[in-house]
Amino acid sequence: MSPIGTIRNKITSAGAKGAEQIRAAAVRATAKTGRISYSYEEPREDVLRMQETLSERMREGESPASVLGSSFYLREDARAPLFSIFMAVREPDLRLFKATLTSVLAQTYGEYELYILDSGISDQVRDVIAWYRENRLHYLDVSGDTNTAGVLNRAASQAGGDYIFRLECGDLLTRDALFEMALAIMQTDAEILYTDEDRRDARGKHFLDPWFKPDFSLDYLYAVDYISKVLIVRRSLFLALRFREDYGEAPEYDFVLRAPKSGIHHIARILCHVHQKGSVPAEVMEARRRALEDYFRVRKIRASVRVSRTAGSLETDFLPDIFTSRRTVGVVGGKVLDEKHRIIGGMQDEHGNVLFEGWDEAEEGPRQIAQTVQNAWAVDVRCMKIRAELQSVYAEIFGSSYEGHVMHSTDDLDALSRKFCVRVREMGYAIIWDPSMKRIVRS
Repeated sequence: MSPIGTIRNKITSAGAKGAEQIRAAAVRATAKTGRISYSYEEPREDVLRMQETLSERMREGESPASVLGSSFYLREDARAPLFSIFMAVREPDLRLFKATLTSVLAQTYGEYELYILDSGISDQVRDVIAWYRENRLHYLDVSGDTNTAGVLNRAASQAGGDYIFRLECGDLLTRDALFEMALAIMQTDAEILYTDEDRRDARGKHFLDPWFKPDFSLDYLYAVDYISKVLIVRRSLFLALRFREDYGEAPEYDFVLRAPKSGIHHIARILCHVHQKGSVPAEVMEARRRALEDYFRVRKIRASVRVSRTAGSLETDFLPDIFTSRRTVGVVGGKVLDEKHRIIGGMQDEHGNVLFEGWDEAEEGPRQIAQTVQNAWAVDVRCMKIRAELQSVYAEIFGSSYEGHVMHSTDDLDALSRKFCVRVREMGYAIIWDPSMKRIVRS
């Protein structure tokens, strides 16, 4: 019997709940792996040369406004920021170490300093540092510190940059990375910035698994640490908050949770090729879990956090429910499915597009994005829960009470859903998409 026939037979005899689990398992075995056709393309050489020229003029004292002119929007008081970059090393792979150093020294933007944080490195590595003879390359002996958070706190105190971030041995900055970071700072004055990323292969010649991250999404942050690489922080803000050594396995995640959320900016460009092997270590996930639980405790939000069975994400249960524990949440929506369990409604963007439309409900997508709680621009009324205070707004827009609403296929439910969600957001409430919520709509 064919595999599909076997699955059908199992579903027939499994009962409703068991059948759903079997079907979902079968879909996961054959569904999208999350990998997409991708190749990284470096900016054209003429663009890189232009960036070098503009950067050099700013290094020589010209103002960003006079250098960049009308080609780029800048704030009136914009000035070129100095970056302090930290790389902690302890007996590293010399090939990876040199690759990271080279990627920094090849930047088109020159206003930076690179600190090598020595926690017990070999003479070979010291020789590499000395060979470069680069005055922007600094050495800091941190051999007495064993905690990552403590090491980075100490480095930030001694650095001179306006903004700081760290790289791990083997990470490669794209040649335009610092230029794009500096431009974003001069345009937004953001206190925290983060970028898209991909992964490098073992040889550093090919790049795969791109992570095109969303703009800041608080509820996605509760589930996934999507900001930590590359996390660029204004040094004055960092020195005010610092990393906490109790969360030294996940210092950036804990920091972003505690930091103000109004000044976070997403640079929607791949600016780092990450050297990362395997899944997230258990101790890192546990540190993230503890950090998030502490964040909720301090804010008196009753919640229980656990590490998801699919490594790399967290799951939160709000007690007794999300509307009671979080006063700023107005609407929670889920997946609307057809009889074949394909997504036909749910989370929508500002243009009315249904995200993951046509996917099977069990498909995960890149980095399990289709199975992760996140903030939404709008959600579908056919699978929606709302805060009690919004019931009068619901009745006004849909022409029916929330509990007694009979929905007809002839109604323009998509447009009304968006109209309702716009009103909800204008009132200051958050809209959340929870993929565990679902409703099957039969034709």
